[in-house]
Amino acid sequence: MIAKYLRVSTIKQEQTRQQYQLDKLGIKFNKIYEDKITGSTKDRPALSQMILELSEGDTVYCESISRLGRDLKDLIDIIDTLVKKGVRVVIVKEGIDTNSSTYKLLLAIFGGVAEMERETIQERTQQSINALKETREETGEIKTKSGKWFGREIKTKNDLPKDFEKYYNKMINKEISKVEMAKLLGCGRATLYRWIKLYQDRT
Repeated sequence: MIAKYLRVSTIKQEQTRQQYQLDKLGIKFNKIYEDKITGSTKDRPALSQMILELSEGDTVYCESISRLGRDLKDLIDIIDTLVKKGVRVVIVKEGIDTNSSTYKLLLAIFGGVAEMERETIQERTQQSINALKETREETGEIKTKSGKWFGREIKTKNDLPKDFEKYYNKMINKEISKVEMAKLLGCGRATLYRWIKLYQDRT
């Protein structure tokens, strides 16, 4: 059996790019295993099913190592498990093929690079968050790279949106629902509930 494994991080994401890269190979796949879940999660149903079902003589193709493993150790564990069952693993983007004598070296190199890139992205993201927090502490606002201010911290009743009271009264009189009120104010329900509590506490 020849199978392919696809994974995207969220349900909203599409797997078109991965499908395209694998279909370009011109291989007739007998089965597709698909996960729509973050790679950082160890419990991936389709991956677990694939490892269970594939057996000696089978081959599985994956578009890239980032689709298969959440980190280098996880990637190595998954591939070792499949190889011990006699399954051939081919990772297209990095050119890794467990039928070759150099696949372990390539796996270590590309897997290590991918892991380092993920850590760098996470570090930069955290740095940006910390910078935004510092700005908020100083001004009560957060400024993006585009120059727009957002996330103004609402501390008093006077800080609430200008139409809040009007929509609040409509909501109390059951003219609109809380969901409709949130849409009119352009905020999420959790934010709306905080605003309502603030308004009621200050009234």
